[in-house]
Amino acid sequence: MTARPGAEARPRTAAERTGTERTGTERTGTGAGVATVRVGRQGIYDAERRLVAYELLFRAHGGTSADLSSGAEQDHATSQVISATFGDFGVEQIAGDRPLFINLTRGFFTGELPVPCSPRQVVLELLEDVEVDAEVLAGLERLRERGYRIAVDDFAGEEGRLPAVRRAEYVKIDLEATGERFEEVLALVRRVNPAALVVVERVEDDAAIERCAAAGCDLFQGYGLQRPVTLESVSLTPSQLVCLRLVRALTGSDAPIGEIEQLVSSDPGLSLRVLRTVSSAYAGTREEITSLRQAIVLLGRRQLCSWVVLMLLGGVTSVDTESLTTVLARAGACARLTPADPDLAYTVGLLSGVSSVLGLAEGELVETTGVARSVRTALLEGRGAAGRALRAVLSYEEDDPERVGEAGHALYEVSRAYLAGLSTAMRTVGVVFDEH
Repeated sequence: MTARPGAEARPRTAAERTGTERTGTERTGTGAGVATVRVGRQGIYDAERRLVAYELLFRAHGGTSADLSSGAEQDHATSQVISATFGDFGVEQIAGDRPLFINLTRGFFTGELPVPCSPRQVVLELLEDVEVDAEVLAGLERLRERGYRIAVDDFAGEEGRLPAVRRAEYVKIDLEATGERFEEVLALVRRVNPAALVVVERVEDDAAIERCAAAGCDLFQGYGLQRPVTLESVSLTPSQLVCLRLVRALTGSDAPIGEIEQLVSSDPGLSLRVLRTVSSAYAGTREEITSLRQAIVLLGRRQLCSWVVLMLLGGVTSVDTESLTTVLARAGACARLTPADPDLAYTVGLLSGVSSVLGLAEGELVETTGVARSVRTALLEGRGAAGRALRAVLSYEEDDPERVGEAGHALYEVSRAYLAGLSTAMRTVGVVFDEH
């Protein structure tokens, strides 16, 4: 969907800001390795004005649509919105159980760029400036075979786009752009693909809604129903160097799961995204995430590699090594104090550290990552072996020997575990950031 010129947007309000509404996010640095992530969202409604879906929107930094004129810039924006939606926010936070329409550029349809999100809740929009050639049509077929729903964006009756219309579950028509030709374009869509749902864009007022409903349109989107809302979240951005090394490991045939886990766990930002992504993918199932290792296995190497590629394409930044060392030391100490279930304890310590770095409440972090009850109770209530280990480690960091004992651990035991965790953390940070 193309933005109306001159619209304005303010964070966390239902308003617009000058710029394009291509798919993507905006990141504003708030410190080393920490960024504010913003993603636009606009509702799609049925003829009864009931909210049925959302479209995710991108706004270039106060510029115009020309700012995303190149294919690389559009790919960058699309990568950011997918990464942020599923890795920073969690799909449930943005849309609940409603479908999400996401604009994709040519590379995503031809297979040059990965589509890492599950087909369960997304509708992939083919932008109006993507040439519908044999390569794109083959890509559409592959995506449909994988279960994805396709929407043709801003259709205005172009003959060259009709093959895509025939393969689409949704066709979007811009009411303003088609003008007096709107009914003609609508009739063409109905002839070519009677089963497709027609979404009318730029519905500005009640009269427009009534006109389109009377013409038999199915869904409606525009200022007359809802102005785009900008959602905001704090994100710990993954390290570009870690991502590059992880891509190399994932594209090799012999990298063991332990090596993959070590690379992911060396970067709290990446770890958090993996947990949130798997939580989104397995929402509504009985699968509970108890550890980072389990999340990596469930996500799978191919999909994990896709996510890492998108993070690189989206322009990730480096993590503050001092904060990273502290987070990894805490996680490692918790794991060493919980030999019966070190993976769970490591994850608990990791989330605790990420919460500290982000300044984000642990309860909110638990909700967005969707981890199992055992992780929740350990992190939020200090219960179980992992919870006691975390309480002891936090007390040790605060130089409170009495509370270390109250957590059920001897001071020397915690000190030894923490020093070992710190040594491993420093070694990991050194390997990741200093060796090339």
